[in-house]
Amino acid sequence: MLTLALVETANGDDADIDITTIKYTNDFENGDPITIVSSGKDDATAYNYNFYDDDDDDCDQQSCIPENWYAVDFDDSNWSLGAAPFGNDELDGISPGTIWQTEEGGLNDYLIIRHHFTYSGEYEALSATLNLAYNNYYTAYLNGNLIRSCGWGCGESDAEYWNNELTYDGSSESGPNPDWLVEGENVLAILGIDSTWGGGDGEQWLDVELVVNVQAWKENPIVLGDNLVFGIDFFNNEETNVTDLNVTLEIEGVQFANQTIEIENNKTFEWRVEWTPDRLGEFNVTAKILNESLTRFIHVGYYAYNFSVADDYLVGNTSELLTYNITISNEGDVDDNYTFQLFGAFNDWDVEFVPNVINLAPGETGTVKLEIIPDNGTYSGVYELTLTALSQYHGEIADMIVQSGRDNETEWKWVNSTGSRLYEADNTTWTENDFEPDSNWTLAPAPFGDSDLGSIDYNTEWTGNNYAYFRHVFYIDDLSDYENDTLSLNMAANNYGTYYLNGHEIFNDMGWGQGHNARYWNEEIKFNTSLLKEGKNVLASVVRETGNTQWFDEELVSVTPKSSAWGFQPEYVSLKLEVLPVYAFELVAPIVDKSISEDEACCDQEWTYKFEIWLYNRGNIEDSYEINVTLNDTVNFSIVDYDSFIHAEFDEEVTIELIIALNPSVTEFSVGELNISVTSMNSTEEMSLWTMVKARMYIIQDTLPPGTYAESDPLINNSSFEIRWFIEAWYKSDEVMGNDTKYFIIEYKDDNGTNGETWGEWNVWQNFSSEQSSAIFTDGLDGYRYRFRSVGGDNEGLVENKEDKYDTQTIVDLSAPYANIELRVTGNVTNLDYIEFEWTANHPNITGYEVQYRLNNQNWTTIEENTLAKWIGFNVPIDGEYNFRVITSDEAGNKGISEISRKILVDTIAPKTNIQEIQKLTDAEEIEINLDVLEDTVNLTLYYSVVRENQEVTPIAWDKYGEYVVSDLPISVSLNNQFHYYFKIVAYDLAGNHLINESYQDIIVDRDAPQKIRNLEIKDTKDGENGTTDIVVSFMSSQSQDLSGYRIYRSTDENETGTVIGSLDAGDLYLSHRDSRVEMGYKYYYSVVAVDRINFESEPETRFIVLEAEEPATVIKEDSESSNNPLFIGMGVIGVIALGGAGFYFLKNKAGDEIITGGEANPSNFTEMDGEFLCGACGSMFEITDDKTCPSCGTVDE
Repeated sequence: MLTLALVETANGDDADIDITTIKYTNDFENGDPITIVSSGKDDATAYNYNFYDDDDDDCDQQSCIPENWYAVDFDDSNWSLGAAPFGNDELDGISPGTIWQTEEGGLNDYLIIRHHFTYSGEYEALSATLNLAYNNYYTAYLNGNLIRSCGWGCGESDAEYWNNELTYDGSSESGPNPDWLVEGENVLAILGIDSTWGGGDGEQWLDVELVVNVQAWKENPIVLGDNLVFGIDFFNNEETNVTDLNVTLEIEGVQFANQTIEIENNKTFEWRVEWTPDRLGEFNVTAKILNESLTRFIHVGYYAYNFSVADDYLVGNTSELLTYNITISNEGDVDDNYTFQLFGAFNDWDVEFVPNVINLAPGETGTVKLEIIPDNGTYSGVYELTLTALSQYHGEIADMIVQSGRDNETEWKWVNSTGSRLYEADNTTWTENDFEPDSNWTLAPAPFGDSDLGSIDYNTEWTGNNYAYFRHVFYIDDLSDYENDTLSLNMAANNYGTYYLNGHEIFNDMGWGQGHNARYWNEEIKFNTSLLKEGKNVLASVVRETGNTQWFDEELVSVTPKSSAWGFQPEYVSLKLEVLPVYAFELVAPIVDKSISEDEACCDQEWTYKFEIWLYNRGNIEDSYEINVTLNDTVNFSIVDYDSFIHAEFDEEVTIELIIALNPSVTEFSVGELNISVTSMNSTEEMSLWTMVKARMYIIQDTLPPGTYAESDPLINNSSFEIRWFIEAWYKSDEVMGNDTKYFIIEYKDDNGTNGETWGEWNVWQNFSSEQSSAIFTDGLDGYRYRFRSVGGDNEGLVENKEDKYDTQTIVDLSAPYANIELRVTGNVTNLDYIEFEWTANHPNITGYEVQYRLNNQNWTTIEENTLAKWIGFNVPIDGEYNFRVITSDEAGNKGISEISRKILVDTIAPKTNIQEIQKLTDAEEIEINLDVLEDTVNLTLYYSVVRENQEVTPIAWDKYGEYVVSDLPISVSLNNQFHYYFKIVAYDLAGNHLINESYQDIIVDRDAPQKIRNLEIKDTKDGENGTTDIVVSFMSSQSQDLSGYRIYRSTDENETGTVIGSLDAGDLYLSHRDSRVEMGYKYYYSVVAVDRINFESEPETRFIVLEAEEPATVIKEDSESSNNPLFIGMGVIGVIALGGAGFYFLKNKAGDEIITGGEANPSNFTEMDGEFLCGACGSMFEITDDKTCPSCGTVDE
């Protein structure tokens, strides 16, 4: 079948078009983030996952990563399904949804997770972001496209939310490109890598989140300099498309933009217009189309602030908290958030602003603390720091003065040293303008380096551990161009450096332990433009590399704040921080007991030999030391020479030399003890250390082999564990034959996992020198027992005998014990506030269980710990979704977190709902039953009762009408006339909770009209004036029992009911109504109907009257089909009942019509009707008495 759809179009001149809104934003390009794949932390997102072994393993024996694991069509259907996060322990109170435990030997150290999700393309994404919490490495793909490969250059030792936030900016591996998303199924695939090199860190964690950034019309405060985008919405109310519509945008009454547009029928057209305000204050912005216009007002504000520091010079020690108190005032006209930046502080300092962000309204003042703790490695001295504040609206216009080599291959003259400095630190002549480089300096493009920095190639090779010097000359034509600007010197360098502009030092991190890898940028130092010169300028830098990885690049940027448009310049406040000197040092004697060697005793000359004492300056300042040496045996030994004074720079190691001579009287048993005392010469407090060395001529023949032993922990939960070895105390104390252990041979054997039943042969692990006392054994296997022994050897070649002996035994237990939970609850929903569950664990050496619950995916809470029971009863504190888990501990310290139990919804509260109110009376054939609120209702039972009206009984007898689910609502119920219906419900939730609700709704069905009224009479009272009169309408009540009242109609057309001229309440037997000031000269029809409780009207009872002015009148109540009705013609206007001296006779014909005939009679004000008087003056009826006075109006019958 071929269907052709035609859409009509119309010209826009007469179209019905509305301007629905004028919206704006100053953040059009960034938008708002919308999560399309939630993190496991927030939503327990499910992934298909599988564990693999690192790719260096033997894939014939171990599980290696499959090819194309990241492809959309890769088959992961046989993988396990688990919730993120993946990990082996809690992270900041967040529990892993799925356990990832790396095994020994690199097993399971690779984890691949794949998440399939549906994307409908509903978002016009500006960009996309992938957030990752991980350790140690990862590779991420979206629909087979590489997002980022984070290999060995971007590892994280500790996971945090978030380690990486990758937002696509158009460059390779910057983040996920939103164009990679497709309508339908998408796949996010992540490879998590746990580094087990060197034993690893024992921690695993992986969690991710994928968001798209979509356009949002965020109407933030506008400040001058912002670029705005207007979105003006026009809606076409027509059923056809409208073309040739001219739309305009006026700003301050002046046309700013216009366009001709077309709008589809019943659709909105968004017109976008870009605008940059050029002044402060209010703007009226008006959109126009046809005859429609819409105006809104926009305020363009400004930011400004002032801050000061109470005390800008602080003095303190390393590791001491030093606090600067900052006062800041908002002097702009917009609410503002302020942050602070500090320049000049070292990376190892602990620097914090409290609070980190301060919000101030216009005119408001607040305080911020700058807290600095210099680290222990901070050199003593005065540090100059620069403090500035930034408004949340801060923006800058950058003007490049010297481009980086990365961006422009900028050329520098440079020279490379061969190790030491080419120019001493205090010689800065090479940084000045008039310096002329010699032929050793060469011209080459930056960056300088010896290996790539990420994806950036170096342009000039720089190799070797050395100092490199760089100079770049540039020229400034007019300094006034930079009058209100700030300069930013941006540096990327390994490892240390000093940076200059025109001979002035800008930044220096040379030498004080602040080395770093290069990145763009390591430092971005802000300073004012006063250092610039008109004409020639020179950037100069010296960079020292100590690790065989070189890099240098630099750029100079002039930064103009947008606040200069209203005359505000960001402030830069200078601070000084003096770090007081700390004097400390350490003494080490590498050899404390020394005998004369053969080469020293070769000749007849006096025997001398030398001791070395090492001194380490552990303070933060250079120091000088005084050395004193004392000797206990001056007969056999002499002190020849020693360093009595020595100097050590900051963090320097120096050697104290001590030369000893043996006197001729020395014997083979002589021992000279020398006490070396060292005292700091600059410390304000007494600071001395001492050490002792021994000298001897000869040691008797050694026949005693060393006595040693090894130690290890008896139970270990790691494949790598420490083995310690010691010299037996008795051997160490033997000064003649003992105390000469030269090496330790550590041997081991294992039981091959036989639980100690079968032991293998002894293996030599390693040979260690006597200076080492422990090492890490890395070959432990799960379930194996290991025995270790130490075999010592001395200087004489004597070896300890450990035949058939061992020193220590260690059991390696790497297997975490896991419990299997079984809930004693059927289904996933319960209305019980007490839950029991049990668990089993097949693992030896269990020491206890910790039982935990989690409510609504929040943090885990411990129910009981250190228990050996295998079941527990849990008293539910509040309703919600509960998970349970058991953490099992064993003797080795392993802890295994069980799989999380299935989720149990505890709901003990019945839904509180009732039937929606229904009207009490109806004439309908059926009604609909619905509920006022559903809450968590899932099904309900409807009960009813029905009796004839006026036959109701108490209590109500209820019958079940039916059982329903909420999707059945509303429920239709048929109704019968003259019956009284009652309805009530019992609502049930998923847990079966319900309330026995005795409240009900009832309804009476009435489809019958009331009976007619009786004895309708009308009368002209002749009380009118100016051509009018008053008419009294009187009648007897209807005999129906459910009356609410009566309506009286008047018409001049016998075929129309006319208009209501009055209404009366039901209740009286006789009723009357006075129709005042009725105009003479017409024939009037009066109708009276009874009205019942349903508002039904009875059949009307009708009479008419002819009112003629100045002519004899005939009053006829109804036309007669017969011509036998006589007429009465008299003087004046005659009513139904004539007054004022005329007597009348009432005759009825066969049709029931009443004819009024006049005759002579005594005048009377009252007429007798049905045993009562009718007052001719007011129309009231009253009881006949001798006193003929109307009780309503007081008229007296004379």
